[in-house]
Amino acid sequence: MMEPYSGRVMDGHPLGVEGEVVYGRGASDMKGAVAAMAMAGAVIKRLPIRLKGDFKVAAVAQEETGGAGTLATIQHSHFLGDLVIVGEATNLELALGHRGTSGVSIHIRGRSCHASAPERGVNALYKAVNLIDRIRKEIEPKLPEHPIFGRTTIAVTRLEVKPNVSNVIPDECEIYIDCRNGPDYPAEALKSALEGLISDMRMEDPELEALIIPSSVVRGLRGFTGFYTDPERYPAVEEARSILAEALGRQPRLTTWRFATDGRFYSWLDIPVIGLGPGEERLAHTDIEHIRVQDYLTAIKAYAYLACRFCGYMEK
Repeated sequence: MMEPYSGRVMDGHPLGVEGEVVYGRGASDMKGAVAAMAMAGAVIKRLPIRLKGDFKVAAVAQEETGGAGTLATIQHSHFLGDLVIVGEATNLELALGHRGTSGVSIHIRGRSCHASAPERGVNALYKAVNLIDRIRKEIEPKLPEHPIFGRTTIAVTRLEVKPNVSNVIPDECEIYIDCRNGPDYPAEALKSALEGLISDMRMEDPELEALIIPSSVVRGLRGFTGFYTDPERYPAVEEARSILAEALGRQPRLTTWRFATDGRFYSWLDIPVIGLGPGEERLAHTDIEHIRVQDYLTAIKAYAYLACRFCGYMEK
């Protein structure tokens, strides 16, 4: 089979030949789960039963960039329910929530000049590199660890320079910091920590000019809080776990995602949200993304079990 990113052969099998694993962008995140949910509906339709409730499958757009598809589905189609199952990869364990997500851009100003005489200017890229190094040494180690969601994390994911010309010292540089925060580290805490660090660095380097801008200003996105479907508050969690034990032949482990999902929107509406999906979270956005065929087939069975038991059914 051809690996879709580089064209190299993964296992020697041509496309279309049955195998144990499906490789490709979206196999795990999250075409596998969408296909499994749709197939679960097809399986139920072939059974000699009729569901008493509604089993709905929503395949939405723009989940990666703020969740506009899910928001539109809720607002315009009133696509609600008594339980929401998010199919993001859980390796067929039961996910109950995730951390929040926010971000900031930092704009660094310098002074441009010809690259042949760098001493005449102020290299904004050098200032940015120094700032990134200090962030990693002084802010990252102090990020808190939450007992349920784990550690708050930050990562510099973008660096852009202007004028981006090979023989010109850049006079502008922008870095973007992605933050995945637990409830013990609100989005404002990162901005405050960065302001303190930049203030200290200015004492050492008066030429440093850096402006912090929240992602809501730059990209039109606000920070999102995470969510947690507490089993003590929502009986549906233990009910789902019991049903899945039958479908999977084992007791699923309770866990949380590292990344964010659209499940948060339904949680804000006080609808219990659980996560169950084939595939491994660690494979999302990688060049080795894949899903085990057996996990995909098991997910179909699990979704069908959940639909029948939660909706109830009668003979046709």
